[in-house]
Amino acid sequence: MATFHELQTQQRALLDDLEELEEATDALVGMLRGFAETDADEAADHHERLAWLQRQRAGLLVVLSETERSLLAFDDSDSLIAPD
Repeated sequence: MATFHELQTQQRALLDDLEELEEATDALVGMLRGFAETDADEAADHHERLAWLQRQRAGLLVVLSETERSLLAFDDSDSLIAPD
């Protein structure tokens, strides 16, 4: 089992990765909007890239959710310890 500090570090890294994925997705969506007259092959490549980014984001959100649940488990176990 990971330590609380390791989970916090993992959470921060996942949030940073999520931010990068969202920026890449936003940039790609902007490119797709600007390519209204682009050839079909290029548009298809951009759509495939967008789908890949969205799958990566979904997977990252699952891992982030599990990390946050683990962090909450640490919080819950701390609250169960009665002070002396």
